[in-house]
Order: sequence, then structure tokens, then C-alpha cells
Amino acid sequence: MRILVFCDEDLSIAAGGARQVLEFAKALSLRTHTIRIVAPQPVQGHQLAQEFASLSFRPVSVWRVAGLRPFSFLIASWKVLREEMAAWRPDVLLWFDSPGQIAPLFALSNHTCASVLFVNGFPEEEVQGIWRLPFVRWALRAALKVAARRVQAVVSICLEIVTQMQDVWRIPLERCHVIRNGVDGDRFHPQSHELARKALGLPAEGLYIGFVGGFFPWHGLETLIEAVPFVRDKVPSASFWLVGEGQTRQALEQLVQQQGLTHIVHFVGRADWTQVPTWIAVCDVCVVLHRQTRSYSGDSMKLWEYLSCGRPVIATVGPGYGETVEAIGCGLATEPDNAQDLAKQLVRLLEDPDERIKMGDRGRMAVVQAHTWGARAQELEQVCNAALAAMRRTA
Repeated sequence: MRILVFCDEDLSIAAGGARQVLEFAKALSLRTHTIRIVAPQPVQGHQLAQEFASLSFRPVSVWRVAGLRPFSFLIASWKVLREEMAAWRPDVLLWFDSPGQIAPLFALSNHTCASVLFVNGFPEEEVQGIWRLPFVRWALRAALKVAARRVQAVVSICLEIVTQMQDVWRIPLERCHVIRNGVDGDRFHPQSHELARKALGLPAEGLYIGFVGGFFPWHGLETLIEAVPFVRDKVPSASFWLVGEGQTRQALEQLVQQQGLTHIVHFVGRADWTQVPTWIAVCDVCVVLHRQTRSYSGDSMKLWEYLSCGRPVIATVGPGYGETVEAIGCGLATEPDNAQDLAKQLVRLLEDPDERIKMGDRGRMAVVQAHTWGARAQELEQVCNAALAAMRRTA
């Protein structure tokens, strides 16, 4: 198939949304599909990671001025999509939704091309600032509703989003699909703690608890910091390593200072993407928490990365998190926003090295068998084939 991928992500930045688009595109290309990506022109001085350099990419120029960027991308991407669809004639348009970016709707009006809409969240719960005005949020949701009804298939990373679309928007069941995030099992592979710590210049001794990802409200890292004194009381050699950046980092650092934990909790900052597997490898236990700030839980990419590196995980109770690690047998679940319960589960694993090894092995095996980006691309390929067949029947 010839698949035209549309997204509003800056693909030169190693954020979760950009990584999802690129990993799906790469995995689909490895399945012999021809891929072309329409996305914003990278910021000057930035470029795609080398592993994605072989992908065909049509950049869209945008004005990087506050408030104007979304409108400039909408207009410019509409023009680019029309050109690509007329000249390249794709079989399928794979549309990664961003709030208000409905250029594909306009472009599809003049072309018979199957379309698959990938929705990671509802706009009224994702947008910030001026975009949260009631009328704006209503308009964004209405646009997404129109798009979901126009395309041949809708895909999401979590069941809650698909269920809402079926129940509220009456999107037919056969057009809705759940495809979770995945992981590159070759890049994220098990490494010894000793070698990883040596490579990063970290102390070899002690037990490390780690979080590697973006700092956002729904990650509930305040609970992890509140659990630190309880853990240290039982395991004095434990230290906490938080790798990444995000909107809650400053508040978290202030909380650590107020509690006098700066010698125990270490903020590493943003790590180069090539070093992320090594930072995971230094940890004895990894943490992926979830605070219910939205009506859907999502699907944590970092969870699959932890498991692929062979590390046991403490995850918040619920779908996509605690339910997953308990089903696989690769970690323990903790009650949401409960620091004492989180500390209890951490201590339980820190005091049982044999169980940590077994959990890490089970997690790695589960990932290799069914949760790589290659496996996810195979699922998405089936959705694209069905969308193409549905479009042809309609035509």
C-alpha cells in the first residue's frame, strides 16, 4: 500500500506523540508499504533521528509565533495534502489527529482515498490556555466528531476513547479499533545495572528506583516523592532517579527541597534518546504512575520500554497500567495517589532480588512476543486494508 501519514507533531523532538508517528511509519515501511509523511518543518538546527532518515518526508512550513502556528499549519498543510494526494495518489491516508487540524477533511473532499483516523485523546481535555474557552473546545470536539464519521476507520490507544465514540457519537463498532503503543525491542534491550551505571558515571552501589519520561500532571510523580521517606526507612540504600522534562518539574523540585530529599531524589533532566535505554537499565525498579486528570487512561509508551529492558514495574491500578503488569506478571500494582501503598510495593520488590529478575524476564518475553512496534504495525496494516476495502465497496 501507499500510505500518506499526516500529523501536527514536530518529528525532530523526541516526545511521545512524535515517537509514535515515526515508529508506526518505520514499522509499516518494514512491512513493504510505501510511506510518505506530511508534518511541520523541523525547528532550525533540528533533524530527524538517524534511524528514521530513510522515511520519505514532506515538510510543511509554519509560523512559529504563539497562537498563529496552528492556523498557519492548517492552511499550509491543506495545500500540501492536496498536492500529495493528486500527484502521489496514496491508497490510504493515515491521519494522526491534533486538535483543530482538519486539513485532511478538506483534502479528502476531492479525492477517493481510504482514511484512517488515529485519536490519542479528546481535544476538550487536551488543550490549554485560550483553547480552553468553551466555544473553542466545542468547535474542536465538533470537528473531531465530523472527522470520525467521515473516515473509514478510527483507531485509539485505549478502549475508553473508542467506547465514547461508539456510545456518544454512534460510530459503528466495526469501524473502531484499539491499537496500543509498542516498543523497539532491539533498541530497548536488557543491560546489566553495573555496565549501565558505569557508562553514565553513576555510583555502582545501592538500589535505584527510576522514572524516565515527561513530567506531566497525569503522571502523579508527587506521590512518588511523598513515598520516598517511607521507602528509605525500610531500604536505606534506595535512591530515586527522575529522567526527563515537563511542566511539573519545577513544582516537583520544590517539593523535594521542602522535604529535604535532594540527596536522595535526583533530577537528571532530558536525556538524549540514545541514552534512554541505559537510564532504564541503571534502575532496579521502574515506576509508571497515573493520576486521573482525564476521562481516559491512555497507554504509556514508557511502560513497554521498561518491560523491554527487563525491568520490573510498579504501576497504578487500572487499565493500561496495573492491570497490564499484573496480567503479565512483570510487576506490582499500587493504589492511585497513595504514597504509603506505593512505598509498600516498592519495598516489597527492593527486598526480593530474585523476584525482580523473574518479573524482568517475564516482561521482556511478553514484549518480544506481542508488543513490539512490528506487532502493532501488523494490526494497523489490517485496519488500513479493511478501510481500503470499505472505501472501494462504497465507491
